[in-house]
Amino acid sequence: MGSNLSSNETFTGTSAPAVRTRPVSPFNLLTVKILRVRNARKADLLTLSDCYVTLWLPTASAEKVRTRTIRNSKNPVWNEAFCYKVDRRVKNVLELKVCDEDTITRDDELCTVLFDIDKLTVGRTVRVKFQLNPQAREELEVEFTLQNTLDYPDAIITNGVLVAREVSCLEVRVDTGKLKQQSTNQELAFIVKGSHEGSQKILLDSDPSLRIIIFHCVINDQTRLDILLPEELADKNETEKSGVLSFPLNSLPLEKEIIVAEDHSFHLCLTARKCSGNLDVRLGFSLCMEEQDFLRKRKKYVAAALKKILHLEEDLKEHEVPVVAITTTGGGTRSLTAMYGSLLGLQKLNLLDCFSYIGGLSGTTWTMANLYEDANWSQKYLEDAISDARKHVTKSKISCFSLDCLKYYYNDLMERTKEGHNTSFIDLWGLVIESMLHDKKDEHRLSDQRQAVDNGQNPLPVYVAINLKSNYSAQAFREWLEFTPYEVGLLKYGASIRAEHFGSEFFMGRLVKRLSETRICYMQGMWSSIFSIDVMYVWNLAADSEDFWCRWTRDRVKDIEEEPFLSMNPYEVDTCLFTPSSILSSALRDVLTGRPTIAQYPNFIRGFQMHNKYLESEGFSTWKDTVIDSFPNKLMETADDELSLVDTGFFINTSYPPLLRSKREVDVILHLNYSGGSQTLPLDQIAKYISGQGIPFPKIEISEEDRENLKECYVFEDADSPQAPTVLFFPLVNDTFKKYKAPGVERIPEEMPEGKVDVSSILSPFTTREVCFSEKNFDRLVKLTDYNILNNEKLIIQALRLAVARRKQRNYYYKDHPAVLGPGCLHLSAAGSDTEKTKMGLFFSKSQTEPSPCNLLTVKIIQMKNARKADLLTQSDCYVNLSLPTASVQHFRTKTVQNNKNPTWNETFHFRIQSQVKNILELKVCDEDNITQDDHLLTVFFDVSKIQLGENIKLCFQLNPQGKEELEVEFTMESSPDPPENIVTNGVLVSREVSCLEVQVNGGRLKKDSTERKFALTVEGSYEGTQTHTLSSCLCPASPARFHYIKYNQSALTVALPRRRRLSRSISSQNERDMNDSVTLPLNLLPIQEKITIAEDRTIDLYTKANEWTQGLFYRPRNLDARLGFDLCADEQNFLQNRRKVVAAALKDVLHLEEDLQEHEVPIVAVTTAGCGIRALTAMYGSILGLQKLRVLDCVSYISGSSGTTWTMTKLYEDADWSRKDLGDIIIEARNQAAKCKMGAFCLRSLRNYYRELSQRTQAGHKTSFIDLWGLMIESMLNDGKCYHRLSDQRRAVNQGQNPLPIYLALNVKDKVATKDFREWVEFTPYEVGFLKYGAFIRAEDFGSEFFMGRLMKKLPESRICFMQGMWSSIFSKNLLDAWHAADNSEDFWHRWTQDKVTEIEEQPDLPEKPYEMATCMFTPTSGISTALRDILTDRPAVSKYHNFLRGFQMHNEYIQQEHFIKWKDTLLDTSPNELRGNSEHLELVDAAFFFETSCPPLMRPERKVDVIIHLNYTGGSQTLPLEQACRYFSQQGIPFPNIGLKDDEKNLKECYMFDGADTPGAPLLLYFPLVNDTFQRYVAPGMSRSAAEMELGKVDISSFSSPYSTREVSLKAEDFNKLLKLTNYNVMNNENMILQALRMAVARKKQALNQPLSQSQSSS
Repeated sequence: MGSNLSSNETFTGTSAPAVRTRPVSPFNLLTVKILRVRNARKADLLTLSDCYVTLWLPTASAEKVRTRTIRNSKNPVWNEAFCYKVDRRVKNVLELKVCDEDTITRDDELCTVLFDIDKLTVGRTVRVKFQLNPQAREELEVEFTLQNTLDYPDAIITNGVLVAREVSCLEVRVDTGKLKQQSTNQELAFIVKGSHEGSQKILLDSDPSLRIIIFHCVINDQTRLDILLPEELADKNETEKSGVLSFPLNSLPLEKEIIVAEDHSFHLCLTARKCSGNLDVRLGFSLCMEEQDFLRKRKKYVAAALKKILHLEEDLKEHEVPVVAITTTGGGTRSLTAMYGSLLGLQKLNLLDCFSYIGGLSGTTWTMANLYEDANWSQKYLEDAISDARKHVTKSKISCFSLDCLKYYYNDLMERTKEGHNTSFIDLWGLVIESMLHDKKDEHRLSDQRQAVDNGQNPLPVYVAINLKSNYSAQAFREWLEFTPYEVGLLKYGASIRAEHFGSEFFMGRLVKRLSETRICYMQGMWSSIFSIDVMYVWNLAADSEDFWCRWTRDRVKDIEEEPFLSMNPYEVDTCLFTPSSILSSALRDVLTGRPTIAQYPNFIRGFQMHNKYLESEGFSTWKDTVIDSFPNKLMETADDELSLVDTGFFINTSYPPLLRSKREVDVILHLNYSGGSQTLPLDQIAKYISGQGIPFPKIEISEEDRENLKECYVFEDADSPQAPTVLFFPLVNDTFKKYKAPGVERIPEEMPEGKVDVSSILSPFTTREVCFSEKNFDRLVKLTDYNILNNEKLIIQALRLAVARRKQRNYYYKDHPAVLGPGCLHLSAAGSDTEKTKMGLFFSKSQTEPSPCNLLTVKIIQMKNARKADLLTQSDCYVNLSLPTASVQHFRTKTVQNNKNPTWNETFHFRIQSQVKNILELKVCDEDNITQDDHLLTVFFDVSKIQLGENIKLCFQLNPQGKEELEVEFTMESSPDPPENIVTNGVLVSREVSCLEVQVNGGRLKKDSTERKFALTVEGSYEGTQTHTLSSCLCPASPARFHYIKYNQSALTVALPRRRRLSRSISSQNERDMNDSVTLPLNLLPIQEKITIAEDRTIDLYTKANEWTQGLFYRPRNLDARLGFDLCADEQNFLQNRRKVVAAALKDVLHLEEDLQEHEVPIVAVTTAGCGIRALTAMYGSILGLQKLRVLDCVSYISGSSGTTWTMTKLYEDADWSRKDLGDIIIEARNQAAKCKMGAFCLRSLRNYYRELSQRTQAGHKTSFIDLWGLMIESMLNDGKCYHRLSDQRRAVNQGQNPLPIYLALNVKDKVATKDFREWVEFTPYEVGFLKYGAFIRAEDFGSEFFMGRLMKKLPESRICFMQGMWSSIFSKNLLDAWHAADNSEDFWHRWTQDKVTEIEEQPDLPEKPYEMATCMFTPTSGISTALRDILTDRPAVSKYHNFLRGFQMHNEYIQQEHFIKWKDTLLDTSPNELRGNSEHLELVDAAFFFETSCPPLMRPERKVDVIIHLNYTGGSQTLPLEQACRYFSQQGIPFPNIGLKDDEKNLKECYMFDGADTPGAPLLLYFPLVNDTFQRYVAPGMSRSAAEMELGKVDISSFSSPYSTREVSLKAEDFNKLLKLTNYNVMNNENMILQALRMAVARKKQALNQPLSQSQSSS
C-alpha cells in the first residue's frame, strides 16, 4: 500500500508545533537470523527445555513470528531468518522471547531480550551474543543484517516524541449472491492485526449494504488480511485446510479495486485508499491558538485589576502582566464548599480578576463546573452561586437513590452505551453527583465552558486526571491529563485533541469514529472517582511506604551486555533482559494493583509510534516519571489500550502539573488546600515530585512547630530563579478565625462558638465521607476560608507586586541579554514581613568585593642532602610530597629515589595562588616502603609570601644543622595572566570567587535494572565533594549535578564510571570493558558559560558547563550570607539604641538623678553568669529576682550565660516581656520542674520520642550525637511537653529593647587536640552566631545550615532550643586531659605526649623579613606509641556537631597582625593557617566550662563597650578559681580587665566584691558575687535578723560533698529549691549599696570620658 506515495515528510525540533519537512533516511530491510541458545535454563523438572524463540517488532509488524521447537536440548540451534521493513525515524525495539513448549500446560516463558535496532549499522552484518546469565554462561546468539531498500518512505508528522505515520483505508466488499442456496446462519470474520478495527464480522445473509467493512491501518507496515471461513466453506476449500484465507496488504495499489477471491461461494473485493494527511490530534508542547488568544484578552482584565489594587501610576504593558493561577486540592463536599469561600474572599479583595487560571481536581471540579455554567460568573457577586450550592449541599441525598432516579440512571447509561461509549460504575457515580448538585438533568459539557472564557472575562479552568495502567500501581505508572474548554491533552506526549472530541475514537492521530461529547457529570465522576482504589494505594496511605510490596509488583528487568560491542548513539535504549515473575508473584501483583472499577475512554494517541529520539525530547523529559518510560513498546502498548482515568488524588492530591507547563509561564500560584489529614502532605509531595522532574519550583520549608500549629498562609519564593513561581500556600486551618470574625474585628463572647470550626478531628462534620452538610456547617466553612483569604490580603498583594517587578526586570534584562534565559540555581527565600526581609538584605549586603591579583608560583624540588634514615639496613627511598591547600586540594609528589642518602629530583610543580591569602607550602619528605605504610620523615612549612613577585631564588632548608641535612628547593613567582579575582575580606578571613560547575548526565535510554549501577562525580575541595548517581529504574536525575568550587583553584572533576559503562573508543579501549573507568578533567581549562562534552557513549553521556555563581534576575555575583566584620550587627546596634532609653530611665530612678542622661552618658551594664546543672538554674532565678526587686534589672543591657545558666535564660526569654513582669509565676514553674521526679525522662515512651526526634533531625540534614539526646533529656526534665522555642524566637523579647540581650557561649574544639591547646569562642545571640576570633557571623536561624565560602548552600530547619541547651551544657565532652586539668590544674607532664614537635628552621640565603610572614618551621612526626597515647588522652566521648559556617574561607596574608585576631589569638594553631582553617565540615562544640567556667569573653568585645559587669558565680568547688582564671586569661590577651585580689578572703568569702579597675585603663567595673552563705545564716532579709526558729532556714549547704546542690544532682526538693533561691536573692539585695555605687561610678566615668576630649580641644585652641 505504499507504492503511490508522492510526498514524504517528517518533523524537526522538540517543543514547537508539529511541522513537515523532508526526511533524512529511507526505510531499511532488517534480517534477523536466530542462530542458537547456549546453556538454556531448565523450565521442566525432569527434562531439558523444548525451546523456541518468538520475534516481535511492533513498529514494523503487528504479527509475532516464531522459530520451530527444538526438543529436549540444552544448546538448541535454529538458523532461521526473519525479515522486517523498518523505519529508522521511529524507535524500533525488537523483542526476542525464549520459550519452553509444553504439550499439556501453557508454554513457559523463559526470558525476553529487548534490543534497540539503532545499534546496527546499515550495510553491515553482525553476529551478536546476548549474555542472558553470565554466571551460567547462558547466551542467545543472533545475526542481524541491515540493508537499504528501494521503497520511498511514507510521510510522517512528529513532535519529537510521537510519530504519526501515513494511514490507508481498506474497504472490504463481499458479494454473497451465490450463498442463497446454502446455510443462512453463516458469518465471515475479517482480521487485520495492527489496524484500528482489529477484527470485524459479516453475516452472509445480511443486507448488501452491510457487507462492506472498513479497516484503518498503517501504510508500509507488514500487515495482512485474514478471513476466517465458515465450517462449510472451509471444508469445500481444498487449499485452506485451516479455514483461514490470508492476503498481504503491502502489495495492494491505492485507489484500485482488486478482486482477491472468487469462487462458487462468494466474491471478495478490496480497495485501499489513502487517508487524509491532516491530523485531528495536535502534536506540540506549545499552547493551542485558542488559549493563546484567551491569554491576550485575559491580560487586559489582569492589568486593569493590578493597576487598581497595586495603585500603579501607569498601565502595565502586555509583557509586564504576570500570569497568576489558583491550584486546589480535592476532598469531596468539603472542598466544594471551602472553594466557594476562598473565591468569595478573593472577590471581596478585588483580586479575582488578577487570576488567569484555576486548576481543580476531585471535589473542587464540582465547584468549577457549576461556576462555569455562567459565562460571567466572576463579574457577578458570588452570593447567588453560594446560595444555590448551599441548597444542594444541605439537601437530603436519599432522593438520589429513589426508584425514579435509579430508572433515570439506567436509561441514561443504556443510551450512553448505544452511542458507543464505555460505561462503568464511575459513570453511575457521575450521575449520582449530578443528582446531588442539581435539581434536573445537566446538559452542560466541557466545551460549553468556552463561552465563559472566549472574551477573557473569567480565568481559564484546568481540570486534571491521571491515566493508569493495569497491573501497575499509581506510584509506578501514571500519566497527567489536563482538560480545558479548548483541549484535552497528555502532558508527557505533547498530544491534545479538541474538548468536544474527547471520548471519540482515534487512530494514528485521525478521528475515525466521532461520538457525542460526554456530559460534564460523567467528567465529574471521573475527576472525583473514589472507587478506583487499589491495595497498593491503601498500603502507601497507611504506611507511607511501598518498598516491601514493590518487589511483587515491579517488572524484573536488567541491562545485559552483547558481544561484540556495538556502535553507540546517545538516544539508544540499553539492551535489556526481562524475566517473567512466578505464578504466585503474578497473582499477588494482580491482587495488589487490581482496581474495583475505573473510568475508561478511547485513547486518542492510539496507533502513534515513539520517535527514535523521544527520550531526548525536552517536553517528554519534563514529565518522564514512570518505570516504563524507557520501554517504547510498552508505551505503545499502553496507548493502544483504553485510557484508564482516575482522580489525581490517587497519586498526589494536587492540580499543579498543568500550571507548571513552561509555556504557561505562571508567576504566582495560590495553593488552596482542602485535603483531609495532613495539610502539608500534598505540598510536600508535589514539591518533591517537581524537584525530581527538574521543574523550577521554590523550596518548601515549614518548621516542625508550624506543622503542628499551622498558620493561615505561607509564602515560598526563589529569588535566584526567574522561572520558579511564587507559591502562596493556604492550608485549611482554623487559626485566628477562632478569635476574629473579620480581620481586625474580635469576637464578643457570644460569638465565640461561631469561631469553633472543626476541620481536622475525626469527629469533624467536614470529613471526606460526608456528602451532606447542615446549613450552619456550610456557612461556617465558607466563612472560615473567606476569612483566611481576607486576613492575608497583604501577603497576596505583596506576591503580586513582586511578580510585576520580576516581569519588568526580566523583560528589560532579556532584551539585551537573551543568552541568560537558562535556569539558575535554586535557593529558598524565606517568607516574612517586609521589615524582616529588608533587615536581611542589610545584614548580608554590606560586604564589598575588591579585586585582588593571582600569581603563578613555580616550585622546583632539586635535591636533599644527608637524608635521615628510616630503615635499619638501607638508606631511605625518598620522595617529596607537595601540598598548598589554598591553591589546590590535590597533593603532588616527586618520583622516588631508591636507597640514596643524597636524592636528586629536579622536578617542577606549578601553583596559581591568590596574593592576599596566606599561602603556606607543605613539603613532606617520605620514605617509600613496599610492604608497610610509607614513613613520614619530616614536613617543612614555608610561607610563600617570602618570595617576591618576579623573583627566582634557590633556598636550602636547614633540616638538621648537626647532621648537615638540608632540602634544596627553587622558587619562582610570576604574575598570572588571569584577571584579578574579586574577594571579600575583613583582614582575617578571605572569601574567594566561587564557580558553579554543572555536570549533565544524559542517561535517558537507561531502563529499570534489578541491580543498581552507580557512578561517582568528584570535585575535591568543592562544597559537594563527591556526588553519587544511580543508573536504575527511572533513569538519571533530570537536573544536572552541581559543584561549587573556588574559581581560581586548581580543581579537577573526576568521574568514576560503573562496571560495563564504557566511554567512547577514543578514550577507552574496547578490551577494557570490565574495568571501572574514570575520567579526570581540570576545571581551570573550562570556558565559562560554555557546554563541553567530555564523554559520550551508548549508555552515559557526560557534559560539563562552568558558570559564574550568580543570583537574582540580573545574574549579579552571589553575595555573602555570612557577615565578615568585628563591629556589632545592625540589629544589635538598634537594640542598644532602644535599650539605652530603658536603662537611662531606670538609672535616673535608682540613682535619683535630677536630669535625664544623654545617650552617650548611659553606661553599658552586663550580667555574666557561670555554673552547672540544676544548681545554676535555681541560683540564677534568685539573683535575677533580687536585681528586679532593687529596680536594677532595667539597668542591665546584656546577660551572658553558659552551661546550666542557659537553662534559666532560655526559659525566661520565652516570654517577650519577662523582666517587666513579676517573676513569681516563672519561679513557681521552675520549682515544679526542678522538684519533679526525673525518671519520666528515661521511660520507654520518652526513649521512643527521643528516637523519633533524632531520626527526624537526621533526615533534615543535621548531624546528631549523644549531646542531642542529652538536650532532649533536658527538655523532658525542665518542661511538661515539647518546647518549640528557638534561638531566633528570642528576638521578639529584645527587638524593642524591653529586656537585656541574652548571649550564650560555647567552645569550638578540634579532634585529637587538647582543649588547652585549641579552643575558639563562639557566641550566640538571638540575632547572630559568630566567632570572636575571626569576625565571622551568621543569622541565628541559619546556624546549623550548610555554608561554603560564606554562602548559604543548604538551608536546614533551625534547631530547637533544647538541642542548643544540650550543647551549651554538655557534660559528656570531657577527655582525660580535661579531667587531669580539673583535678591537678596542670597538664605539663602530659603535653609531651599530646603536642606536635614543631621547630623553627633557617633557610639560606636569608630572605628579607616582613612582620606578617610566618617563620619557616619543620614538623617531625611522633612515634606510634606517642600518637596512640595522644588519641587516648584527647578523645572526647561525644561532642555536639554542627555544619561549619566558616567552611571554605581562607586566612588573609596579614591575618596575624590584625588587631581583633590578636585579641583572641590564644591557641597553638593560630600560627598554622593550614590547620586553623582546614576544610572541616563540622564545628565540634562543647560547654565553655571545659576551658574555664565563665561567660565573660563576649562581653569583653571592645565594640560592646561594657562599663559594669555583675559576675554571678554558681560554680562548684573553688568560688574564686573561675574569676582568677578569667583575670589571668584576659591579662595574657591584652584585654583590659580589673586586677583581682581575693587570696586573703579565699577561706571566708564575702557576698560581694567590687573591683573598679582604676589601675587598668579601659577595664570595666566588676561586681563579683560568689555563691556563699555568709550573713544569710543570721539574717532573713537585709537588716532583719533571724529568730531562733528561723535559724535552721539559714543553713544552706552549698559547698560540702553531701550538698543537695552538687552538679551531679538533676532534681531538688521544693524546700532546697526555695533555700537556694532565697540565698542568692538575699546576697544581691544585701549589697544594694555596692551595686548602686558601681552604677554611679560608671555614669561618672561616662561623663568624665566625654569632658576630657572637650577640655583637651579647648586647651589646644
